[in-house]
Amino acid sequence: MISPPETRALKSDPLIASPRAIAFVGFANSGKTELICRLLPLLTSRGLRVAVLKHSHHPDLDRLDQGKDTWRYRRAGAQAVALAAPGLVQVTRSFPGEPSLQQALDILAGQADLIVVEGYKTGPLPKVAVLGPEERQAPDYPNLLALVSDKAMDSPLPVFQRDQVDELAAWLYDYLSRD
Repeated sequence: MISPPETRALKSDPLIASPRAIAFVGFANSGKTELICRLLPLLTSRGLRVAVLKHSHHPDLDRLDQGKDTWRYRRAGAQAVALAAPGLVQVTRSFPGEPSLQQALDILAGQADLIVVEGYKTGPLPKVAVLGPEERQAPDYPNLLALVSDKAMDSPLPVFQRDQVDELAAWLYDYLSRD
């Protein structure tokens, strides 16, 4: 039987005090993005302004807009390029090499109460591990707070099933409300 969600968790020191940041980690195709998409409306309905940071190891993401005006501006040397359209402002910043987690969080900090991060498994943020169907035990990630798994797990951490999104959102809100 899967453990019921608990109201207490192993609390770690967050990387930043305000806004708070929490990472959802797991292997590729474990369901992190889908879970985050399902959590976002529940967290925003509680009055939180939520930003999302997705980490990627792919160095060729610039090719997605290759040839577009924004790509041309970056290639010409602009450090930041913004695209404004009805209902949208999209900003791209250039960095030599990969920006640090802290640099990425700093960019989003003024725009949110909570930053949901997808990735950075070994980073310093508190984490919720999303386990794939083949995983049978909790991973050994630092600052692990909770697990999401459809398999029974023997863990001192709260364990949520994938369909317990309401319960996970309530637990996250409770965790984030603590000092």
